[in-house]
Amino acid sequence: MLPWQRAGRGECLRRSEGFPNRFAYVLLALAVLTKCSYAWQSPPVLVRRNPKCLVQAAAEAVEVPKSKSKAGAFGIGALAGGLGGALGLGGGFLVVPALNSLMNMEPRKSIGTSSFVVLATSCSAVCSYLHEGLASLRAAGAIAATAIFSARLGASLTSKVKPKTLKKGFGAWLLLVSAIILAKAFRLMPVTTSLPHAGSSTALLPLMLLGVFSGLISGLLGVGGGTVLVPVLALLFSFPQSEAQGSALLAMLLPSVVSTTTHWSKGNVDRAVVGFAVLGAVLGGFSGGSVAAVLPERALRMVFGCVLSLVAVKYMRS
Repeated sequence: MLPWQRAGRGECLRRSEGFPNRFAYVLLALAVLTKCSYAWQSPPVLVRRNPKCLVQAAAEAVEVPKSKSKAGAFGIGALAGGLGGALGLGGGFLVVPALNSLMNMEPRKSIGTSSFVVLATSCSAVCSYLHEGLASLRAAGAIAATAIFSARLGASLTSKVKPKTLKKGFGAWLLLVSAIILAKAFRLMPVTTSLPHAGSSTALLPLMLLGVFSGLISGLLGVGGGTVLVPVLALLFSFPQSEAQGSALLAMLLPSVVSTTTHWSKGNVDRAVVGFAVLGAVLGGFSGGSVAAVLPERALRMVFGCVLSLVAVKYMRS
């Protein structure tokens, strides 16, 4: 018997001590049991089979009002789109935990819904990067050529794989990368010279291998792939920070389409709120991309490193 169940019955008994009439007591008990039938009947069965089922059932029983859920989805999409567009991350790192904790959405659907926000952010933000000449079509094409297939594989494995260990390992890797980025931004490590238009001279095979890994992470975790692409392009391929972000957003467009269609066909999307989240992401993504185009290189790396470290901690604690 759970503590909240014992407390509930004790409260009923305390209230019933003033009823000398047994018939009145029976009527009161029937009224309480009728009003709370689901809460009194389901939890004991779930607890005997699996204690975690009680938490899941309680979360699913809490329904967010439709008006608030739509407004919340729009706000989450706008915030994720703005931040993701400014940093080339797509925004999925923010959408998934926000949908889980603020809107009580189950993990499978939060990942699928997040893939639509990532696609909307990429489409809107990349326009600003292309307008400023901050995205390499050659590098993005090489990455997308392989990421298309690995993103579909990752999305199909979402409901079959428990990515807890993957998230912790991925978070540790992001923490290491963010520490390197911040150390270079604050001049604590030797700074490698960025090569303007590095995408036009970079070898294609390493970029294609990078696409395999980023697409798999994108489909499996519901993120845009920028958490993999941006730091690797900036640190290993000597891309300027803004060009690395623009190329990452452009590269993940087609894989995001594959990921969203796969999640949609498998029922991993909350269709009641996804449209509002996408609308917010479009507006926020365009604004974020415009901000990134005017920020200095060093300031952009500082902000990116700080946000990436927070994302890393979130994954390690999941």
